[in-house]
Amino acid sequence: MRIPTFSTLLLLLALAPLSGAMAQNSIGPLPANPPPAAARAPITVPATPDLTLPPTPGVPDQGDIPAAPVSELPPSRFPGSATGPEPARMPAERSTLLYPPGAEILPSGTDAVLADIVARLKAHPAERLELRAYASSQTTRPTDARRIALLRARALRDRLVQLGLDPLRLLVFAEGSAAGTTAPATAPDRVDLVIRP
Repeated sequence: MRIPTFSTLLLLLALAPLSGAMAQNSIGPLPANPPPAAARAPITVPATPDLTLPPTPGVPDQGDIPAAPVSELPPSRFPGSATGPEPARMPAERSTLLYPPGAEILPSGTDAVLADIVARLKAHPAERLELRAYASSQTTRPTDARRIALLRARALRDRLVQLGLDPLRLLVFAEGSAAGTTAPATAPDRVDLVIRP
């Protein structure tokens, strides 16, 4: 048996893809008559929908429903009327009540100041009143001073509600300064009453 040389093997390897491509490109003879196309099923047309509306139900008989019991309105949240006449003396938009250090009760003469403010707020229902309470403390804990300021504001708020103001129109703020802090320019123990539109 004759062994092929190296050059012969290279030639055979080079011609192998060419012979395969020629075999793929060969087209066989076409059939004389193509097969008939398959018969298509007829398209079904949907039925026309019924667009008539059902009859409207009648009004149900409510004769057997018992009447609601008559109930009384809850009592007012605060005493006195919510509105009033225009005061003869219009108070300033900002008033200040001074307190002794550590005191929590209302200072003397508070009702005279509050009377004018209450009269103005009753004459102008859209206005509100801010209670800004400040207090100083002898300790180094600022929470002690803030607690005193909060007690002052709450006592003043309760007194205003007793005089006929709606508590929803009162805004309360409380701040405190501990001992050893820089002294403010104004009095450290006070409550500012500020009227806001």
